[in-house]
Formats: sequence, structure tokens, C-alpha cells
Amino acid sequence: MTERERGIVNIGASHQTASVASRERFALSGEKGRLLCAELAAHPDVVEVAALATCNRSELYLVAEDVERVTQIAVAAFARLADAAPEELDTMLAVRPHAAGVDHLMRTAGGIESVVPGEAQIQGQVRVAHQEAQDAGTCGPVLDKLFRSAVELGKRARTETQIGDGRASVGSVAAELVAGRIGDLGGARIAVLGAGKMGGLAARSLADRGARRIDIANRSIERAARVAAEVGFESVGVDIKELERELATCDAVVSSTNAPHAVITKAKLEKVIAERGGRPLVLVDLAVPRDIEPACGELPGVDVYDLDDLERVVSQTFEVRGEAVHEVEELAAEATEEFTRWMRAQDATPAIRAMRDRAEAVRSAELERFLARMTHLAPEDQRRIEQLTRSIVNRLLHAPTVRLREAAERAASAGEPGAAEHG
Repeated sequence: MTERERGIVNIGASHQTASVASRERFALSGEKGRLLCAELAAHPDVVEVAALATCNRSELYLVAEDVERVTQIAVAAFARLADAAPEELDTMLAVRPHAAGVDHLMRTAGGIESVVPGEAQIQGQVRVAHQEAQDAGTCGPVLDKLFRSAVELGKRARTETQIGDGRASVGSVAAELVAGRIGDLGGARIAVLGAGKMGGLAARSLADRGARRIDIANRSIERAARVAAEVGFESVGVDIKELERELATCDAVVSSTNAPHAVITKAKLEKVIAERGGRPLVLVDLAVPRDIEPACGELPGVDVYDLDDLERVVSQTFEVRGEAVHEVEELAAEATEEFTRWMRAQDATPAIRAMRDRAEAVRSAELERFLARMTHLAPEDQRRIEQLTRSIVNRLLHAPTVRLREAAERAASAGEPGAAEHG
């Protein structure tokens, strides 16, 4: 029987380990993620849990009494979401225990684990993951410290390095892809589905590249109109119920909704394809689960691109100075080491607290007996004697307290595993 090992573990899938088709099978956005975290938090070996869900990743961060056991439980939970056997996810899920999991979150918040290096949206998404775990009551002192440290690291990466300079969002890459396929966007009609942060970024990026007529389609026409007003030019907000009309008249669609199923289907597109008169249509899908059925690409003149395609565009055309990436890596390593030292110090805390509680009990009892015999002392003198005894105890305990913390750090350093991939 192996010894139970307490610690942090990160488990999940991203664009680095799984295709968009695989990732959408176990997306943790919305209610699905909240329910899974609640389920895991109820397990006796799970101390804390938070889910980080973005278009490019579905990840769990857990504080576990038994890292190996909790890893198995979390992998099984992902398998249920994907309706697959756990072994089918061997190549899709990355498992990063201890410092490896900490470093991964720091690098993620710093923007160097994203499809587009330096994209700023991830920092807000880390904040959301932290807040949702706090609201659900599954975030304790360890994950609270971890996520606050990651957000701070993200700020430093963007202020102390050039990682976020230039084009640095999935929306901007989508706009560049559309511009590359259509050419001059000045006379094009483009529809953006979804008026959330990603949709707004895509619309503004399209406008920056010359687009003047952008229809922002959303379930809330008021929100769509607000985003259209921010974009300006001839942009308008439309009801997403008018989607078929948009598909019949537009030259490109960039879609980023939170719909649990496809918004643009092959059947829906077939109804309007004749009205297009052979005009080409570019469909760019930024959502997970996907908004656009891949089969739409089988129709004449229709090209479909998803997040996997955008990653290929980035790798071919996007250059981030290696110096900036290296600088963020160094910042992440520093933050990881600082957090790890804090964690090691927590290992010594129960022993230090017990030692100090025992010392305080002895001090209080002896002082009480002494003062009972010294009734002639004035209250001010009694307070001075009590202060003296507290000072003596604190001085005596300082050295053993330091040694306990150092011993905890040495023990953790000697036995701490590195990163590992599941399987």
C-alpha cells in the first residue's frame, strides 16, 4: 500500500493535448463545470477544487489529501463527461502534480500557454475561475493563494515584458483569417454571432482591418446593439433569430456563443445556399462546444475554420519575440518557487501551532500561580511581568519555529515529484 501524498494537482485538456472535437466532449463551462466541482468537492480526499474553462482549455485544480487517488477520480469524471473509458483519454488529459501544476497555472495566466501567445483574455478567465470556486465554497486558503498569485503574475507579464504587444487575441487572429480569405473588408458584409467578450474583440479586430458593415447577432438585441455602437461605422445589432437572413447575405461569419449545440448547421445553411448565387462564405468558429457543424464545409463555396485551424494560422504567421516568452517563463518560475515555499511552510504550521499553544499554556499557568502569591503587586507591574513572560517565550520559540519551517521545506524538496502526463 502506497503512502498517501497531500498536494496540488492540475488535470485537464487544452489545445496542446486535444483537438477541438475532443475538447468539446468534456467542456467545463457553465453549469457543467459547477456540478463537476461540487461532485469532486464532496469526496473525502478532495480538500479544494476549481475549474478553469476557456475556449482552449478545460482544467481542474485540486488540493488533495491523496494526489494519486484524486487524480484517478478526476480522470474518471472527465471520462463520464466525454462518455468514454478513462483509458481513451490517455493522450488528451495532462496530469501535473505539485509544482508542475502550480507552474502551469502561472504560465497560463502569463499568456504563454495560449493559442495566441500573450492574449489578455486568459487573465480575466483565471479571475472568473477563482471567483466561481469561492462562490461555490470549493476554494480554500491554498487555491485562494494560488489563483491570486497567478493573477498577479499575469499583471507582471503584461507590464514587465512585451508578451502582449501587437496582435494578441483569438478574435484578432480570426479577423486576420477572414481578411486573408476575403481580401478587402471595406465592401464586405460580416456577421459576428455572440456579443460577449470574444465576439466584441473579433468585431473590433475586423473593424481595425477595414470592415465597415458588421452585424452583431445575439439573443439579447440590446447587448448586440451596445457592442455594435462600440464598434461603430455601419455596424448594427440584430436578433440571432434572423440568422438565416444573415447567412443568405453575408460574406463571412465569426461565431462565439455559449450555445450548448451547433448554431449553424448544414441543414440550416442548405436552405439559403441557393440565394447566395455561388458567392463564397467564410465561417470561423471560436466556440467550444462548436457553434458551426463541420459538415457545413461540404457545401459549395463554404469554408469552415475552427480553433484548431486558428492555431495553425498562428504557428505559420504569428511571431512573438523569444525574449518576451523567456522573460515570462522566468517570472512564472519565480512565482512558482515563491508559492511552493509558502506551501512548504504550511506543512510545518500544525506543529508550530501545537508547540506555541503548549508553550502559552505553560506560561499562563505559571504566571497565574506566581501572581496568586504576589497580591501586593500593582496592576501595572502585573502587566509588565506578563509582557516579560510573553517576550521570553517568543524569543525561546523563534529558533525552533525557523528550524521546523526549514525542515518542512527540505522534506518537501527531497520528495516532490515533477510533471507527468496521464497514462
